[in-house]
Amino acid sequence: MRQKTEAAQGKTKPPGLRRRLIIALAVPLTLILGISSLLDYRLARETSDSAHDQALTDTVFDLESHIRSQSDSAALELDLTKESEAMLRSNAPDQVYFSIRDNSGRILAGDEDVPEFPTPKNNEVSFIDGIHRGEAVRVALHKIVLPASELLITVMETTEKRKESRGRILTAMLLPNLAVIVATLLAVLFGVRRGLLPLEEVEKEIASRSPNDLREIDLDASPREIQPMLRRLNDLFSLLREASEVQNRFIADAAHQLRTPLAGLQTQFDLAVSEGAFLNNEGRLRNIEDGMLRIGRLLGQLLSYARAEATASLAEEPTSVSLERIAEKSASTFLDAALEKGIDLGFDISPATTVGIPWLLQEALANLIDNAIRYTPRGGIITVRCGETAEKVFLEVEDNGPGIAEEHLDQIFERFYRIPGSPSNGCGLGLPIVKEIARLHGADIHVMRSAANGLRVRLEFSGLRTQA
Repeated sequence: MRQKTEAAQGKTKPPGLRRRLIIALAVPLTLILGISSLLDYRLARETSDSAHDQALTDTVFDLESHIRSQSDSAALELDLTKESEAMLRSNAPDQVYFSIRDNSGRILAGDEDVPEFPTPKNNEVSFIDGIHRGEAVRVALHKIVLPASELLITVMETTEKRKESRGRILTAMLLPNLAVIVATLLAVLFGVRRGLLPLEEVEKEIASRSPNDLREIDLDASPREIQPMLRRLNDLFSLLREASEVQNRFIADAAHQLRTPLAGLQTQFDLAVSEGAFLNNEGRLRNIEDGMLRIGRLLGQLLSYARAEATASLAEEPTSVSLERIAEKSASTFLDAALEKGIDLGFDISPATTVGIPWLLQEALANLIDNAIRYTPRGGIITVRCGETAEKVFLEVEDNGPGIAEEHLDQIFERFYRIPGSPSNGCGLGLPIVKEIARLHGADIHVMRSAANGLRVRLEFSGLRTQA
């Protein structure tokens, strides 16, 4: 099992849609940039070589002009002064080497270490690449046919200028292309981000839902490309809603069906009491009464919980709710129960309005007051408050009962959980119902110690507040 868990943790997550789109667009653009760079380099090299070859051709013809000026003489001489030769070789940072050979290969003028190259077949200037004195050189060859003989002019120059001009031309051509590619990539990133915003909105809308919120997703507000997927998701939501409705109907029907025999049992019990069946055993009478009250409360809370979950699934339309009116209605409901235990049930209410489902908020407050009455000892004090702060609307119930130990705070909202040693005859559904109703209304629940070391439970409504 541990190995499977480690393997699952080490499993690489598949890339997201945004990353896939960016890669799908960036890879072709990068390939285009690479191919374009190669073509640009080739063009830059051809352009540079063509210009420098032309300059090298001019040097060849310059040498030829000096030879032709002496071509009528039987003894061939090169009419090239030191100044002219210096100008010929002044091609910094490149070095220029040349030679003039006759048919026998004898050097008539120029550098003695210029190697021999094959004589070109025609009288046009031909070019080849070579190595001289350990450096790459460009070689220009030209055959001259004179009345007395044939001469071969060889001119070589190193390639530093060619490399520099290639780099300048390549840079001049590559930078605009690179700028276009970078701008395109940025446009792609921006476009992909903007294009995926509707998907993020759908994701946020689904992520904000609870497991019971099975409303259909609005297809009209979604991109056409994902509507088939969302339509299938809506179909799934519909199936889950039907299953949830069947379950909730079962719970509600079971609670209603149980209420009928319970009411009959209560009637028979009251008749038996009136006939004096328990005159000699008042303890058993109290136990039966407590048990029947507990069953009745459990059925009522099961029905309330089922209705709350059904409302969350069906998303009943919220309306404007006056919290002070809800508090006022609770006064008449719980006043008799509070007086029976000698509890001072007070109301400190101020105008407060929120958006929600009235009967659910009434049920939440009823559960809070009922819990307070059950746990507050005889002669205690319970205060119900509602009002508005600077940013929120609140509804709270405070008592001076035993409170709740800190180690139980994380469990009190679990269904059917009761604090060990609790003297109350509750069934552990009151606070879970309050939590479900608060979640449905986007409210926060704060459980705190009251000023009298009792319990204070506050519901704070944020983001749903309206003007009273």
